[in-house]
Amino acid sequence: MSTYGVNKFLRTCQMNRDFRAIAKSDPEAAMAQMPLTEAEKELMRGGDIKALYEQGVHAFILSYFTRFELFGVTVARYSESIQQAKDWRKAG
Repeated sequence: MSTYGVNKFLRTCQMNRDFRAIAKSDPEAAMAQMPLTEAEKELMRGGDIKALYEQGVHAFILSYFTRFELFGVTVARYSESIQQAKDWRKAG
């Protein structure tokens, strides 16, 4: 998995109000516009912050899920997931 597609999706939500509206109303259509793998889409659909972080997506970028209320990720869910995640920078 590359983190590029997830980062691009979340950053585009940050920068583009129209794209953000699509992401909130029709997440599948928004994801179809991004270079995401099926595995990345599945993790995003499930709001799996822990797995996305462990794959290398930065915690700050992942916080956009809560900021824009995407995929049902709440602040509490985000916080719990990040606390449980293994730090990908220390893997190996």
